[in-house]
Amino acid sequence: MQTVQMTSQQVVKSLLTSRQAYLPKFIFLILTLGLTCLISLNIGAIQINVFKELFTNQTSALTHTLIWNIRMPRLLMTLATGAGLALCGTVLQAICRNPLADPGLVGVSSAAALFAAVAIALLSVTQVNEDLALYFVPISAFVGSILCLGLLIKIADSETGMNTLMLILSGVAINAGAMALLGIVQFVVDDATLRQIAFWSMGSYAGSNYLAFSVVLLPLILGMRYFWSIRQPLMLMSCSEKQAKYQGVDTQKIRIISLCVVAAVIAACVSFSGIVSFVGLVVPHVCRMLIGSNLRYLLPASMLMGALLVAFADTVARVIVAPAEIPVGLVTSLIGVPFFIYLIMREKKRLKHV
Repeated sequence: MQTVQMTSQQVVKSLLTSRQAYLPKFIFLILTLGLTCLISLNIGAIQINVFKELFTNQTSALTHTLIWNIRMPRLLMTLATGAGLALCGTVLQAICRNPLADPGLVGVSSAAALFAAVAIALLSVTQVNEDLALYFVPISAFVGSILCLGLLIKIADSETGMNTLMLILSGVAINAGAMALLGIVQFVVDDATLRQIAFWSMGSYAGSNYLAFSVVLLPLILGMRYFWSIRQPLMLMSCSEKQAKYQGVDTQKIRIISLCVVAAVIAACVSFSGIVSFVGLVVPHVCRMLIGSNLRYLLPASMLMGALLVAFADTVARVIVAPAEIPVGLVTSLIGVPFFIYLIMREKKRLKHV
């Protein structure tokens, strides 16, 4: 009885110690994210003092409009999409047991880009209602993402179930096909439409509003709750699928539902902002280096760092060539590509010692 009591005390002590070890890192992430948000609201083509707006009444109508109608919804969109992409990247790496897996792996982003390009091309040759035109591109991108998911499951599934290798190969095939069709669309449109398609494909938060933010926020919250509820089965699957099955985990059901949730979150994120590259790949690895692989801490840490990365990248994109702006996907790619090369070199060194 004494042994059992000592063991329980050791478990409680271990949990408290791990929480104490992670707490400063989470506090640092939250404070850094808050500082980035304040900087993002302050700087841009027009410099303003957000503290004066928040804590005093000495502000002009222009400043009020600039903060609450332009910069605030844009900032909220960067936070939501960054958190969503990082969350999906973390989950996909756990499901696929592949450190190089990211939301683009399942082809959802490419399919969204293809359908968005078709929508932009149609709008360039037809006259439609202005309100309908505003949401036609994001709705088309969302539909493309969902259709891509159905095709992915159809190709990868078999009588014996869906295995990780078939999932990855199917995603690569869908990616290649979508990019080829996207190239055809870009070839046949005029120069002005081509520029619109290229700019959307590289990601931009210009024109963000509270309605778009609410559309992105709903699947993000639902996805976050679902993945938090299955964090233990996901951890077992990330270690060994056979071991997870032996412990009673329905791996097939979890994989299919998780893919559907991932596709819904990614579709909502890329529908309004375009493709923001490397967030789902880079952020989970950085958090894993700082926090470890325990999804209890890795999931919220990835969401915080994903929001931080995209908010920072969008701020840089807005100010580096102000009053113009560069696509935010270029900034995240400039951050992600060197890190991607680092991951490849680290994996190469690891294989030498196997």
